[in-house]
Amino acid sequence: MGEERYGTPDAEAEVERVRLDMLAETLDPCTFAALDRAGIGPGDRVLEAGSGNGSVAVWMAERVGPSGHVLSVDIDLRFHAAVPDHVEVRELDLEEEALDVGDFDLVHARALLQHLPTRDAVLERLLAAVRPGGRLLVEDGVFEGFARQPLDPPYRDLHALVANASLNEWRDPDYGLRLLDSFGRLGLRDLDVTGHVWAMRPGEPGGDWWFLALERAFPRMVAAGAATQEQVDEALAQVRRPDFALLSPVHVSVTGTRPD
Repeated sequence: MGEERYGTPDAEAEVERVRLDMLAETLDPCTFAALDRAGIGPGDRVLEAGSGNGSVAVWMAERVGPSGHVLSVDIDLRFHAAVPDHVEVRELDLEEEALDVGDFDLVHARALLQHLPTRDAVLERLLAAVRPGGRLLVEDGVFEGFARQPLDPPYRDLHALVANASLNEWRDPDYGLRLLDSFGRLGLRDLDVTGHVWAMRPGEPGGDWWFLALERAFPRMVAAGAATQEQVDEALAQVRRPDFALLSPVHVSVTGTRPD
């Protein structure tokens, strides 16, 4: 692959590793609860799509045990954790490469589809990998309200630009809103939906995963003429205040059963 993979230049890889670890620490409890509700146990064959740092794949491996199997796939494996023998880690582009049809008891994807231009086709591919009677669990964000919070300028305006992905037209930052409808259109049944929000503060993983992303995005915004360096410096000073807080995006989890 080239020097830049999955939007992360090699020079920024360590910062991205830290950010992914913080995001996992924040979202893993919600994900593990959703996976338990979906049903996962010894001997299951499960797929983790867009595995990031691999924390969910490692947890899955504990649940399915040595008699089960976990396939963990991502287009960029630089950040993936070490795994036990019954976990297969595979570099795979879900937009271009096929999965085995009907091979898994449970398929999971988190914070993945919003980033893919062909997200609807990938969702169909994930569903096709589920065996009849198996479960599909997809988690994604809703950033619309996140972008419109009553915050002080200049942070407010720069925050809204990044939250709305104004510089990345191929992304759907509100894909979580569409998950329930998409599951219904694909014919999944026994639908289960949850949403989760939290307070984002500096110095805590639940906030710093986002603030690190902003620190990476701001120089590109200055270079593109979307912000001045003075605005960026002032915005960064705002988010570093110990009393700063904002509400997170809504993290939506939707689970459904593939019909027999």
